[in-house]
Amino acid sequence: MISQAKSVAAMILALGVGSASVWAQEKPSFDCAKAESVVDRAICGSAELAKADRELAAAYAALLDKLSGAAKDELVKDQVRWIANRNRACRADPDSIEDCLKKRYAGRITNLRAYGQGTYPAISEQTLARQGKLGKITWSYDITYPRFEVANVDFTATNARFADAAKKLTDEWVPKAGDGPDREQQWFYEQSFTVDRPPGGHAASISVSFDSYRGGAHGYGATRCTLVDLRTGKVAGPPGAFTAGEQWLRVMTQLVGADLKKQFVDRPGFDDALEPVKLAKMLSEANRYCWTDKHLEIIFNSYDVGPYAAGPYQVDIAYDRLKPILRPDGPIAP
Repeated sequence: MISQAKSVAAMILALGVGSASVWAQEKPSFDCAKAESVVDRAICGSAELAKADRELAAAYAALLDKLSGAAKDELVKDQVRWIANRNRACRADPDSIEDCLKKRYAGRITNLRAYGQGTYPAISEQTLARQGKLGKITWSYDITYPRFEVANVDFTATNARFADAAKKLTDEWVPKAGDGPDREQQWFYEQSFTVDRPPGGHAASISVSFDSYRGGAHGYGATRCTLVDLRTGKVAGPPGAFTAGEQWLRVMTQLVGADLKKQFVDRPGFDDALEPVKLAKMLSEANRYCWTDKHLEIIFNSYDVGPYAAGPYQVDIAYDRLKPILRPDGPIAP
């Protein structure tokens, strides 16, 4: 009898992202002769997208081979969900379909590879999307956010945190009466997430990035990160990753301040941002900490420590330098 995972995997192959082991180097993972949708035709018409499709199919197949039982079934269901979300989002605007697909593929490939590091975290992609018009405003939002599907760990509070934040955004990004400008404008909010697996295999670091425009001289984008302890299902802020007390904050303030000072030579920022008290306050904010498999990234979005024209700043810190202030029993174990 064919298992659920195998039967749904066959559906994925038909939808356009398969797990065959041999592909022509210049073609995607599916047969372009059978491409009927605008999305499939766009992939077949671009060497870059065809390559991305092959890479995604390979990453998916590699991960699928590592899993069994409920975990395997969950991955298959999430891949079907991702394909449906990809098709819906990218066919909405034919003029930007290639850019849409490039972003979707890049994020999904990153996530599939991260899911294969350590215990499978069973993170599914949830989506809220809508578009409309009010007066002279054409508006849309396309929001993806993570949901942890692990059965034997309670992720209720963590999942609610991501879902509630997404729902709040949908309320904020639908224009209200009185918002109308005196000229045609196109408002949008696009949010995606990627997953990193820091050393130790006990955690997942979720990077949520967005681009938006709601009138004004320019749009705005930012990245915010959340560290989730896979053993407890809870969000772990800096106090949960670093040793007790305030030593970690003093060390981080010194390391980050010195790095930013060097960056300000080529990209001048706000001098007062380097004041220890002000910098320490910013470094107390958990969403600046993006824990990757290679190092810790401290993110300062536009306006945080410099003018908009300077763009975001990022400080990378090797885990070897952090060992003295990391909790031995914490979620990060380099």
